[in-house]
Amino acid sequence: MSIQRRERSAALIYPYIHMLTCPICHHTMITISPHSIQCSSKHTFDLARQGYINFMTRFFKGNYDKRLFSAKRNILSQTAIYTPLTEIIRHWIEGYSNSKSQPLHILDAGAGEGSLLKQITQNTSSVGWGIDIAKEGIAMASSTYDQQVWFVGDLTYSPFAEGQLDVILNILSPSNYEEFGRVMKKDGWIIKVIPRSRYLMEMRELLFRDRSHQLDGRERVLHRFAQHHHLVDCIPLTYTLPVTEVMKNSLIHMTPLSWHGTESAIASVQESLSQITIDLEILVGKRR
Repeated sequence: MSIQRRERSAALIYPYIHMLTCPICHHTMITISPHSIQCSSKHTFDLARQGYINFMTRFFKGNYDKRLFSAKRNILSQTAIYTPLTEIIRHWIEGYSNSKSQPLHILDAGAGEGSLLKQITQNTSSVGWGIDIAKEGIAMASSTYDQQVWFVGDLTYSPFAEGQLDVILNILSPSNYEEFGRVMKKDGWIIKVIPRSRYLMEMRELLFRDRSHQLDGRERVLHRFAQHHHLVDCIPLTYTLPVTEVMKNSLIHMTPLSWHGTESAIASVQESLSQITIDLEILVGKRR
């Protein structure tokens, strides 16, 4: 099975190997096999048994563990919690792709366990690329979704040549706008999703009853975005969903919020949470 995954990944990447550069020396990638990919300077990066390529050039140990990604996978596969979001993104991408004669190359920067990229690119001709610094998430993505290309990598040293990507998705994840601008095509788009003040408010209220928990300021995020990209549209998206018993445990562990909650607060969420609010803003931008 692992050999088949590696072969599948190598076959997916092969037609687009010219789009990739070495994150160490920035020379072009020139050869790929079911075992590894290599640049013209002979730097070699292995294909893992799950089918992803690890392009990390430094050690990284984060808090994003298998439990978080499993919880997110459960929520996304068993509920429609983010379906309104993916439908809006798909609508934007469809409109853009109608003006292009070739399939779009779409990067999910901060892809996690891959479900959102899969939902956005499924049943389209687009080529989906997913990158995340957390190996646990990408290993899960490449083990499950075999129509996208998955990399473990640092957005500061991404393995893409300049001007290769049509669309960059950055969904509830940190950004590297300089790198996004470098790897986007001249007429490329960036779609960034940020939380607004009511995002998961019911869970935050239960977790942080005796202390405040503020989300990053919207104005600061917009300012940074506009420094690097032309802001084309801001789309607010707010809705509330009932929380089923199946959802409760996954909801509490699918975000880093639970890292800061006490055991009693987490128990309170699992016992009392009856609805959850999704409050987001979709920023659509073009390269400056």
